[in-house]
Amino acid sequence: MKKRVLYIIIMCLLPIIQITVEAQSVSHNTDSIQISLLTCSPGKEIWAQYGHTAIRYKDEKAGQDIAINYGLFSSDQPFFILRFIFGLTDYRVGAEPMDMFIAQYSYEGRGVIEQVLNISPRDKELIRKALEENLKPENQVYRYNFFYDNCTTRARNIIVDHLHGKIIYPIIKNQNETFRSLIHEWNKNYEWSQFGEDLLLGINADKKVSQSEQQFLPDNLRRDFAKATYNGKPLVIETHELLAPQTSVIESEFPLSPLEVACIFVIICTIMMVISNYKKKMYWVWDTILMLTAGLLGIIYFVMIFSQHPCVSLNAIIFFFNPLPLFFLYKTIKNTKRQESNIWWKIWGVLIILGFIGAFFQHIPTAILIMALFLLLHCILHIRLDKSVKKINRNE
Repeated sequence: MKKRVLYIIIMCLLPIIQITVEAQSVSHNTDSIQISLLTCSPGKEIWAQYGHTAIRYKDEKAGQDIAINYGLFSSDQPFFILRFIFGLTDYRVGAEPMDMFIAQYSYEGRGVIEQVLNISPRDKELIRKALEENLKPENQVYRYNFFYDNCTTRARNIIVDHLHGKIIYPIIKNQNETFRSLIHEWNKNYEWSQFGEDLLLGINADKKVSQSEQQFLPDNLRRDFAKATYNGKPLVIETHELLAPQTSVIESEFPLSPLEVACIFVIICTIMMVISNYKKKMYWVWDTILMLTAGLLGIIYFVMIFSQHPCVSLNAIIFFFNPLPLFFLYKTIKNTKRQESNIWWKIWGVLIILGFIGAFFQHIPTAILIMALFLLLHCILHIRLDKSVKKINRNE
Protein backbone atom coordinates (compact mmCIF):
# COMPACT_ATOMS: atom_id res chain seq x y z
CA MET A 1 0.00 0.00 0.00
CA LYS A 2 2.84 2.40 0.86
CA LYS A 3 4.44 1.60 -2.46
CA ARG A 4 1.24 2.50 -4.32
CA VAL A 5 0.88 5.80 -2.43
CA LEU A 6 4.51 6.67 -3.23
CA TYR A 7 3.89 5.98 -6.91
CA ILE A 8 0.80 8.21 -6.96
CA ILE A 9 2.77 11.04 -5.32
CA ILE A 10 5.58 10.62 -7.85
CA MET A 11 3.18 10.72 -10.82
CA CYS A 12 1.50 13.85 -9.44
CA LEU A 13 4.82 15.64 -8.97
CA LEU A 14 6.31 14.46 -12.27
CA PRO A 15 4.90 17.22 -14.53
CA ILE A 16 6.19 19.90 -12.11
CA ILE A 17 9.58 18.23 -11.88
CA GLN A 18 9.81 17.87 -15.65
CA ILE A 19 9.12 21.56 -16.17
CA THR A 20 11.89 22.40 -13.71
CA VAL A 21 14.38 20.01 -15.28
CA GLU A 22 13.56 21.05 -18.84
CA ALA A 23 13.91 24.74 -17.96
CA GLN A 24 17.50 24.20 -16.91
CA SER A 25 20.38 24.00 -19.34
CA VAL A 26 22.16 20.68 -19.34
CA SER A 27 25.51 21.18 -17.63
CA HIS A 28 28.54 21.88 -19.83
CA ASN A 29 31.35 20.15 -17.92
CA THR A 30 31.87 17.30 -20.40
CA ASP A 31 34.75 15.77 -18.43
CA SER A 32 32.32 14.69 -15.74
CA ILE A 33 29.48 13.74 -18.07
CA GLN A 34 28.31 10.17 -18.56
CA ILE A 35 25.79 9.33 -21.28
CA SER A 36 23.99 5.98 -21.24
CA LEU A 37 21.32 4.12 -23.15
CA LEU A 38 18.53 2.83 -20.90
CA THR A 39 16.53 -0.20 -22.01
CA CYS A 40 13.38 -1.07 -20.07
CA SER A 41 11.70 -4.46 -20.09
CA PRO A 42 8.08 -4.90 -21.28
CA GLY A 43 5.07 -3.90 -19.22
CA LYS A 44 1.52 -5.22 -19.05
CA GLU A 45 -0.18 -2.45 -21.04
CA ILE A 46 -0.48 -3.03 -24.77
CA TRP A 47 1.73 -0.02 -25.57
CA ALA A 48 4.40 -1.30 -23.16
CA GLN A 49 4.59 -4.91 -24.38
CA TYR A 50 7.71 -4.20 -26.44
CA GLY A 51 9.77 -2.42 -23.80
CA HIS A 52 11.05 1.13 -23.80
CA THR A 53 14.21 3.15 -24.40
CA ALA A 54 15.51 6.34 -22.79
CA ILE A 55 18.80 8.23 -22.41
CA ARG A 56 20.54 8.85 -19.12
CA TYR A 57 22.51 12.08 -18.77
CA LYS A 58 24.66 12.17 -15.65
CA ASP A 59 27.06 14.90 -14.52
CA GLU A 60 28.49 14.06 -11.11
CA LYS A 61 30.24 17.41 -10.60
CA ALA A 62 27.09 19.37 -11.38
CA GLY A 63 24.94 16.95 -9.37
CA GLN A 64 22.74 16.36 -12.38
CA ASP A 65 21.27 12.92 -13.15
CA ILE A 66 18.28 12.86 -15.50
CA ALA A 67 16.49 10.49 -17.86
CA ILE A 68 15.47 11.86 -21.25
CA ASN A 69 12.33 10.10 -22.38
CA TYR A 70 10.93 10.27 -25.94
CA GLY A 71 7.86 8.19 -25.11
CA LEU A 72 5.60 10.62 -23.29
CA PHE A 73 1.96 10.63 -24.39
CA SER A 74 -1.54 10.72 -23.02
CA SER A 75 -4.06 8.01 -23.88
CA ASP A 76 -6.76 10.53 -22.87
CA GLN A 77 -6.19 12.51 -26.06
CA PRO A 78 -9.39 12.74 -28.17
CA PHE A 79 -9.70 9.78 -30.56
CA PHE A 80 -6.34 8.41 -29.38
CA ILE A 81 -6.80 4.92 -30.89
CA LEU A 82 -7.95 6.28 -34.25
CA ARG A 83 -5.10 8.79 -34.34
CA PHE A 84 -2.65 5.98 -33.54
CA ILE A 85 -3.98 3.81 -36.40
CA PHE A 86 -3.87 6.66 -38.88
CA GLY A 87 -0.37 7.71 -37.91
CA LEU A 88 -1.53 11.00 -36.39
CA THR A 89 -0.39 10.45 -32.81
CA ASP A 90 1.84 13.08 -31.24
CA TYR A 91 4.43 12.07 -28.64
CA ARG A 92 6.84 14.35 -26.85
CA VAL A 93 10.23 14.27 -25.20
CA GLY A 94 10.66 15.11 -21.55
CA ALA A 95 13.26 14.93 -18.79
CA GLU A 96 12.88 13.71 -15.25
CA PRO A 97 15.22 12.98 -12.34
CA MET A 98 16.73 9.52 -12.64
CA ASP A 99 15.45 8.42 -9.25
CA MET A 100 11.89 9.26 -10.34
CA PHE A 101 12.37 7.29 -13.56
CA ILE A 102 13.62 4.26 -11.61
CA ALA A 103 10.80 4.56 -9.06
CA GLN A 104 8.19 4.44 -11.80
CA TYR A 105 9.63 1.30 -13.41
CA SER A 106 10.18 -0.32 -10.04
CA TYR A 107 6.49 0.15 -9.25
CA GLU A 108 5.52 -1.40 -12.60
CA GLY A 109 7.83 -4.37 -11.93
CA ARG A 110 9.87 -3.68 -15.06
CA GLY A 111 13.62 -4.03 -15.42
CA VAL A 112 16.06 -1.34 -16.53
CA ILE A 113 19.47 -2.01 -18.13
CA GLU A 114 22.01 0.78 -18.49
CA GLN A 115 24.72 0.80 -21.19
CA VAL A 116 27.33 3.48 -20.53
CA LEU A 117 28.68 4.83 -23.82
CA ASN A 118 32.42 4.88 -24.52
CA ILE A 119 32.60 8.25 -26.27
CA SER A 120 34.85 11.30 -26.17
CA PRO A 121 34.19 14.63 -24.39
CA ARG A 122 33.60 16.23 -27.80
CA ASP A 123 30.98 13.58 -28.62
CA LYS A 124 29.30 14.17 -25.30
CA GLU A 125 29.19 17.90 -25.95
CA LEU A 126 27.49 17.36 -29.32
CA ILE A 127 24.91 15.03 -27.78
CA ARG A 128 24.39 17.44 -24.89
CA LYS A 129 23.61 20.29 -27.27
CA ALA A 130 21.23 18.09 -29.27
CA LEU A 131 19.39 17.03 -26.12
CA GLU A 132 19.16 20.60 -24.94
CA GLU A 133 17.71 21.62 -28.30
CA ASN A 134 15.19 18.75 -28.20
CA LEU A 135 14.03 19.76 -24.73
CA LYS A 136 13.07 23.27 -25.78
CA PRO A 137 9.27 23.64 -25.58
CA GLU A 138 8.93 24.30 -29.31
CA ASN A 139 10.82 21.07 -30.18
CA GLN A 140 9.37 18.63 -27.68
CA VAL A 141 6.42 17.31 -29.69
CA TYR A 142 6.93 14.98 -32.65
CA ARG A 143 4.72 12.89 -34.92
CA TYR A 144 5.02 9.33 -33.64
CA ASN A 145 5.28 6.26 -35.89
CA PHE A 146 5.52 2.85 -34.21
CA PHE A 147 8.01 1.34 -36.69
CA TYR A 148 9.86 4.30 -38.15
CA ASP A 149 9.89 7.09 -35.59
CA ASN A 150 9.31 5.98 -32.01
CA CYS A 151 10.87 6.49 -28.59
CA THR A 152 13.65 4.00 -29.37
CA THR A 153 14.63 5.30 -32.80
CA ARG A 154 14.59 8.88 -31.46
CA ALA A 155 16.98 7.96 -28.64
CA ARG A 156 19.18 6.04 -31.07
CA ASN A 157 19.29 8.86 -33.60
CA ILE A 158 20.18 11.51 -31.04
CA ILE A 159 23.22 9.39 -30.16
CA VAL A 160 24.23 7.87 -33.50
CA ASP A 161 23.71 11.04 -35.57
CA HIS A 162 26.22 12.87 -33.38
CA LEU A 163 28.90 10.18 -33.52
CA HIS A 164 29.85 11.00 -37.11
CA GLY A 165 28.42 7.77 -38.52
CA LYS A 166 31.36 5.74 -37.29
CA ILE A 167 29.42 3.11 -35.35
CA ILE A 168 29.88 -0.40 -36.74
CA TYR A 169 27.27 -2.97 -35.81
CA PRO A 170 27.75 -6.74 -35.87
CA ILE A 171 26.08 -8.51 -38.76
CA ILE A 172 22.81 -10.01 -37.61
CA LYS A 173 22.23 -13.71 -38.22
CA ASN A 174 18.60 -13.58 -39.37
CA GLN A 175 18.26 -11.47 -42.50
CA ASN A 176 14.65 -12.47 -43.17
CA GLU A 177 12.90 -10.64 -40.36
CA THR A 178 9.87 -8.45 -41.02
CA PHE A 179 8.18 -5.89 -38.81
CA ARG A 180 5.40 -8.40 -38.17
CA SER A 181 7.69 -11.31 -37.30
CA LEU A 182 9.65 -9.08 -34.93
CA ILE A 183 6.64 -7.95 -32.92
CA HIS A 184 5.25 -11.50 -32.95
CA GLU A 185 8.21 -12.50 -30.81
CA TRP A 186 7.10 -10.01 -28.18
CA ASN A 187 3.33 -10.44 -28.19
CA LYS A 188 3.13 -14.22 -28.73
CA ASN A 189 1.77 -14.67 -25.20
CA TYR A 190 -1.01 -12.15 -25.82
CA GLU A 191 -3.24 -13.76 -28.44
CA TRP A 192 -5.78 -10.98 -28.76
CA SER A 193 -3.16 -8.24 -28.84
CA GLN A 194 -1.34 -10.08 -31.62
CA PHE A 195 -4.61 -10.75 -33.43
CA GLY A 196 -5.64 -7.09 -33.26
CA GLU A 197 -2.28 -5.89 -34.53
CA ASP A 198 -2.37 -8.44 -37.37
CA LEU A 199 -5.77 -7.06 -38.40
CA LEU A 200 -4.33 -3.54 -38.60
CA LEU A 201 -0.97 -4.28 -40.23
CA GLY A 202 -0.96 -4.67 -43.99
CA ILE A 203 1.34 -5.93 -46.71
CA ASN A 204 4.20 -3.54 -45.97
CA ALA A 205 4.60 -5.05 -42.50
CA ASP A 206 5.67 -8.31 -44.16
CA LYS A 207 8.58 -6.89 -46.15
CA LYS A 208 12.11 -7.78 -45.04
CA VAL A 209 13.62 -5.09 -42.86
CA SER A 210 17.21 -3.90 -42.54
CA GLN A 211 19.23 -4.06 -39.34
CA SER A 212 18.65 -0.36 -38.77
CA GLU A 213 14.88 -0.81 -39.17
CA GLN A 214 14.93 -3.69 -36.68
CA GLN A 215 16.21 -1.28 -34.04
CA PHE A 216 12.72 0.13 -33.54
CA LEU A 217 12.48 -2.51 -30.81
CA PRO A 218 14.29 -1.49 -27.59
CA ASP A 219 15.95 -4.86 -26.99
CA ASN A 220 17.22 -5.04 -30.56
CA LEU A 221 18.92 -1.66 -30.14
CA ARG A 222 20.38 -2.76 -26.79
CA ARG A 223 21.69 -5.96 -28.42
CA ASP A 224 23.31 -4.08 -31.30
CA PHE A 225 24.84 -1.45 -29.02
CA ALA A 226 26.31 -4.20 -26.83
CA LYS A 227 28.36 -5.55 -29.76
CA ALA A 228 28.93 -2.34 -31.70
CA THR A 229 32.28 -0.60 -32.09
CA TYR A 230 33.07 3.10 -32.34
CA ASN A 231 36.45 4.37 -33.51
CA GLY A 232 37.77 0.83 -33.22
CA LYS A 233 36.65 0.43 -29.59
CA PRO A 234 33.53 -1.05 -28.00
CA LEU A 235 30.70 1.48 -28.05
CA VAL A 236 29.53 0.36 -24.60
CA ILE A 237 32.13 0.55 -21.85
CA GLU A 238 29.93 -0.65 -18.96
CA THR A 239 26.60 -2.39 -18.57
CA HIS A 240 24.54 -2.26 -15.37
CA GLU A 241 21.26 -3.83 -14.40
CA LEU A 242 19.66 -0.96 -12.53
CA LEU A 243 16.45 -2.88 -11.96
CA ALA A 244 15.72 -6.58 -12.30
CA PRO A 245 12.35 -7.33 -13.94
CA GLN A 246 9.79 -9.04 -11.74
CA THR A 247 8.25 -12.28 -12.93
CA SER A 248 4.98 -11.25 -14.52
CA VAL A 249 1.88 -13.41 -14.58
CA ILE A 250 0.16 -13.28 -17.96
CA GLU A 251 -3.48 -12.48 -17.37
CA SER A 252 -6.13 -13.94 -19.63
CA GLU A 253 -7.37 -11.30 -22.08
CA PHE A 254 -10.55 -13.15 -23.02
CA PRO A 255 -11.83 -16.66 -22.24
CA LEU A 256 -11.76 -17.67 -25.90
CA SER A 257 -8.93 -17.38 -28.41
CA PRO A 258 -9.47 -15.80 -31.85
CA LEU A 259 -9.33 -19.29 -33.40
CA GLU A 260 -11.99 -20.58 -31.00
CA VAL A 261 -14.25 -17.64 -31.86
CA ALA A 262 -13.73 -18.47 -35.55
CA CYS A 263 -14.71 -22.09 -34.88
CA ILE A 264 -17.95 -20.95 -33.24
CA PHE A 265 -18.65 -18.84 -36.31
CA VAL A 266 -18.00 -21.88 -38.52
CA ILE A 267 -20.47 -24.01 -36.54
CA ILE A 268 -23.21 -21.37 -36.78
CA CYS A 269 -22.49 -20.70 -40.44
CA THR A 270 -22.53 -24.43 -41.27
CA ILE A 271 -25.87 -24.90 -39.52
CA MET A 272 -27.39 -21.97 -41.40
CA MET A 273 -26.06 -23.18 -44.76
CA VAL A 274 -27.40 -26.71 -44.20
CA ILE A 275 -30.84 -25.32 -43.28
CA SER A 276 -30.82 -22.90 -46.22
CA ASN A 277 -29.81 -25.63 -48.64
CA TYR A 278 -32.51 -27.97 -47.31
CA LYS A 279 -35.25 -25.32 -47.34
CA LYS A 280 -34.02 -23.87 -50.65
CA LYS A 281 -34.13 -20.35 -49.22
CA MET A 282 -31.77 -17.86 -47.60
CA TYR A 283 -32.65 -16.18 -44.30
CA TRP A 284 -32.51 -12.40 -44.35
CA VAL A 285 -31.66 -12.14 -40.63
CA TRP A 286 -28.47 -14.17 -41.07
CA ASP A 287 -27.69 -12.32 -44.30
CA THR A 288 -28.08 -9.03 -42.47
CA ILE A 289 -25.74 -10.07 -39.65
CA LEU A 290 -23.01 -11.14 -42.08
CA MET A 291 -23.39 -8.19 -44.42
CA LEU A 292 -23.56 -5.56 -41.69
CA THR A 293 -20.54 -6.97 -39.90
CA ALA A 294 -18.46 -7.25 -43.06
CA GLY A 295 -19.63 -3.87 -44.35
CA LEU A 296 -18.97 -1.92 -41.15
CA LEU A 297 -15.53 -3.48 -40.79
CA GLY A 298 -15.02 -2.69 -44.45
CA ILE A 299 -15.62 1.01 -43.82
CA ILE A 300 -12.79 0.94 -41.26
CA TYR A 301 -10.44 -0.80 -43.70
CA PHE A 302 -11.42 1.59 -46.48
CA VAL A 303 -10.66 4.64 -44.32
CA MET A 304 -7.35 3.03 -43.30
CA ILE A 305 -6.23 3.32 -46.93
CA PHE A 306 -5.63 7.00 -46.19
CA SER A 307 -3.50 6.32 -43.10
CA GLN A 308 -0.13 8.04 -42.97
CA HIS A 309 1.32 4.83 -41.55
CA PRO A 310 2.87 2.93 -44.51
CA CYS A 311 2.34 -0.45 -42.82
CA VAL A 312 -1.39 0.15 -42.34
CA SER A 313 -2.59 1.79 -45.55
CA LEU A 314 -2.42 -1.31 -47.81
CA ASN A 315 -4.21 -4.28 -46.25
CA ALA A 316 -5.43 -7.38 -48.14
CA ILE A 317 -8.11 -8.04 -45.51
CA ILE A 318 -10.17 -5.33 -47.19
CA PHE A 319 -11.06 -7.91 -49.86
CA PHE A 320 -12.83 -9.96 -47.19
CA PHE A 321 -14.38 -7.09 -45.25
CA ASN A 322 -15.32 -4.13 -47.42
CA PRO A 323 -18.23 -1.68 -47.76
CA LEU A 324 -19.68 -3.56 -50.77
CA PRO A 325 -22.29 -5.63 -48.82
CA LEU A 326 -23.85 -2.42 -47.49
CA PHE A 327 -24.77 -1.42 -51.04
CA PHE A 328 -26.97 -4.44 -51.67
CA LEU A 329 -28.11 -5.11 -48.10
CA TYR A 330 -31.50 -3.44 -48.59
CA LYS A 331 -32.25 -5.36 -51.80
CA THR A 332 -31.24 -8.62 -50.16
CA ILE A 333 -33.58 -7.98 -47.20
CA LYS A 334 -36.48 -6.97 -49.46
CA ASN A 335 -35.73 -9.92 -51.74
CA THR A 336 -36.40 -7.84 -54.87
CA LYS A 337 -34.62 -7.78 -58.22
CA ARG A 338 -33.04 -11.12 -57.40
CA GLN A 339 -30.97 -11.16 -60.57
CA GLU A 340 -29.28 -7.86 -59.70
CA SER A 341 -28.63 -9.08 -56.16
CA ASN A 342 -27.08 -12.22 -57.63
CA ILE A 343 -24.47 -10.08 -59.42
CA TRP A 344 -23.45 -8.43 -56.14
CA TRP A 345 -22.91 -11.82 -54.47
CA LYS A 346 -20.69 -12.80 -57.39
CA ILE A 347 -18.64 -9.62 -57.04
CA TRP A 348 -18.20 -10.17 -53.30
CA GLY A 349 -17.18 -13.76 -53.96
CA VAL A 350 -14.53 -12.63 -56.45
CA LEU A 351 -13.19 -10.09 -53.94
CA ILE A 352 -12.89 -12.78 -51.28
CA ILE A 353 -10.92 -14.96 -53.70
CA LEU A 354 -8.60 -11.99 -54.35
CA GLY A 355 -8.16 -11.75 -50.58
CA PHE A 356 -6.95 -15.36 -50.47
CA ILE A 357 -4.46 -14.52 -53.22
CA GLY A 358 -3.32 -11.55 -51.11
CA ALA A 359 -2.62 -14.00 -48.26
CA PHE A 360 0.41 -15.17 -50.25
CA PHE A 361 1.93 -11.71 -49.84
CA GLN A 362 0.59 -10.72 -46.42
CA HIS A 363 0.27 -12.65 -43.19
CA ILE A 364 -3.44 -12.93 -42.38
CA PRO A 365 -4.54 -14.56 -39.12
CA THR A 366 -5.85 -18.12 -39.51
CA ALA A 367 -9.09 -17.13 -37.79
CA ILE A 368 -9.76 -14.50 -40.46
CA LEU A 369 -8.97 -16.92 -43.30
CA ILE A 370 -11.43 -19.44 -41.85
CA MET A 371 -14.16 -16.83 -41.55
CA ALA A 372 -13.45 -15.57 -45.06
CA LEU A 373 -13.75 -19.10 -46.43
CA PHE A 374 -17.22 -19.48 -44.98
CA LEU A 375 -18.22 -16.05 -46.25
CA LEU A 376 -17.20 -17.28 -49.69
CA LEU A 377 -19.25 -20.45 -49.23
CA HIS A 378 -22.19 -18.28 -48.20
CA CYS A 379 -21.84 -16.27 -51.42
CA ILE A 380 -21.68 -19.46 -53.49
CA LEU A 381 -24.78 -20.86 -51.79
CA HIS A 382 -26.63 -17.59 -52.46
CA ILE A 383 -25.72 -17.73 -56.15
CA ARG A 384 -26.70 -21.40 -56.45
CA LEU A 385 -30.06 -20.99 -54.71
CA ASP A 386 -30.85 -17.87 -56.74
CA LYS A 387 -30.29 -19.83 -59.94
CA SER A 388 -32.42 -22.66 -58.63
CA VAL A 389 -35.31 -20.33 -57.78
CA LYS A 390 -35.16 -18.61 -61.17
CA LYS A 391 -35.17 -21.99 -62.92
CA ILE A 392 -38.29 -23.05 -60.99
CA ASN A 393 -40.00 -19.75 -61.82
CA ARG A 394 -39.29 -20.21 -65.54
CA ASN A 395 -40.68 -23.75 -65.51
CA GLU A 396 -43.88 -22.52 -63.91
